[in-house]
This record gives sequence, structure tokens and C-alpha cells, in this order.
Amino acid sequence: MNAIGFVLLVAHAHASPLNIPTKEIAPGVHMPVVSIGSGQVMNLVKHAPAAQVVGDWLDLGGRGIDTAWIYGDQAQIAATIAQRGVARKDLFITTKLMECLSGSFGAKMYIEANLKNLNTSYIDLFLIHAPLGNCENTWSVLEDYHQKGVLRAIGVSNFNKKNLEGLLKTAKVKPAVNQIMYNIFSHDDEAIQYCRENNITVEAFSPLGSYVGPTKGSVFHDPTIKNIAAAHKVSVAQVALKWIVQRGDLLAVLSGNKTHQANDADLFNFELTLGDMNVLDHLADGGSTKQLDDTVLV
Repeated sequence: MNAIGFVLLVAHAHASPLNIPTKEIAPGVHMPVVSIGSGQVMNLVKHAPAAQVVGDWLDLGGRGIDTAWIYGDQAQIAATIAQRGVARKDLFITTKLMECLSGSFGAKMYIEANLKNLNTSYIDLFLIHAPLGNCENTWSVLEDYHQKGVLRAIGVSNFNKKNLEGLLKTAKVKPAVNQIMYNIFSHDDEAIQYCRENNITVEAFSPLGSYVGPTKGSVFHDPTIKNIAAAHKVSVAQVALKWIVQRGDLLAVLSGNKTHQANDADLFNFELTLGDMNVLDHLADGGSTKQLDDTVLV
């Protein structure tokens, strides 16, 4: 479990395939280390439509797709997948219900709505989007669908250590993943450490920064990151994303630019030095301006 194995993801015709490794997040469930994010909450950021974002990703050979009920883009994604002719078994789809406020009945409705909108009989990873409400009841519904095989893996998002401790007191199935805001300038080390201790895979959203929530700097303008990128002859985005991957974690990144998507996924032909990693580990103590790009939001 949790061993990273490399798989060559087959590209759409006439495109160079991406070479993205997978990580086993639950028994027999292998998730791409890099997924593409599809949307955002409340239109806080304008970007290309989900159909274009996901279509470009599939054309490049990407197979991990991260969406959520609240994004309202699942029908677009399903239509894009059908148009590209990518087999369902070759995809890894992550989606989310809004929160735990709706109770057991509401959780069932959310799950069924996700399945219908995505035109699929199963979800690879299904997350509780936020720890709001009685998550014990909601989690038990996810466990039931997991037992039936409809949800191959189940997990949470935006959970801190205290939230996780509360859930684990009653959970029969441990969360496979905790998806949290996580980038060089903003990372909840307490939650990350707790996940490591409990064999819960950490996945980063907003891995290049965020337009909402606390963040102290920009990976695109920070001189330290720019110097490290120059030394390795890679982009600053690649350094910021590689830092997460080299720490053993996964990420979902959003870009409406196909060239940026390819660059963001090209993380496995170089290694940051221990010195690089140590410097980047501590950049959250300071930073520069908030000039952000290619972000996936909550």
C-alpha cells in the first residue's frame, strides 16, 4: 500500500503521452499522482470551460480528473469523455458531495446525482467536500456505497487533524485521501503529519497558490523558487509541484492552457536536492506578492 508505481497513460491520438505515476490509495485502487481540476466555487476565478480543460488533459494522455457536485460541470465532463472515446476503466474520477449538513438521505441523493451527471456506474474516489455538519452519518452512507463497489475509495477534503480524529472514532473504513489546500506558501503540517501517521494519502488542491484563503506568497514571483527552477532548467510551476510530489503526496492542478497542463504534469524527469527541499519546506514563513495562476480551488 502507498507504493508509487509508474504507469504510462495512453494518450489520445496524435498527442504525446504523459508519463504520470500512480499511488495505491486503498487496496487495489491506484490513483494518478497528478490530476486535472475542473472547476471552482462561486465563479471566483474565470478560466476555460471544463469541457476544454478536461478535453485538453485527455488529449495529452492525462487520466486523473477532479470534479465536484458544486462545480456544476459534470455533464460537460461526461460529454467530453464520451467525445474523446476514452474507456471508463482507463480514467480515475474524483468527485465530492458538498458537506455533511444534509444527513443520510441527502448524502445518498448527492452520490446518485454524481453518478448520473458523470454518466458512470462507479466513482474511483468520492470525497466529503468539507467537515460541516454530522459527518459520522454521511460517512456511514459513503461506507455503504463503498461496500457495494459503487465508490472504489472514499475520503475527505478540507479536514484538519481534529476533524480527522473525530471521524476515525466511528469510521469502519478509514479515509483513503484527505484533499487539502497545500502549496509552498500554505500547508497544514499538523494535518499532513496526522495523515502520514494514519496511512491517509494527502492530496493537494491549490498546489500553486489560491485565490481564496490564507496564502503568503507567489510561486511565480518568489526569487528563491525562480533560482531553484533555473538551476534545474525547469519552470517555477514544476518546482512548486515537484516539491509536493517529492514529499510523497498527490495533487490536483487546474489550468485552461494545454501547454501549461503538459508542463505541470512533467515532474518525473528531475529531482530536487535535499537542500532545495529544505529551503522550500520553510518558505511558508515568508513570501512575496499574490500573483497567482493555474489554480484549483476548494
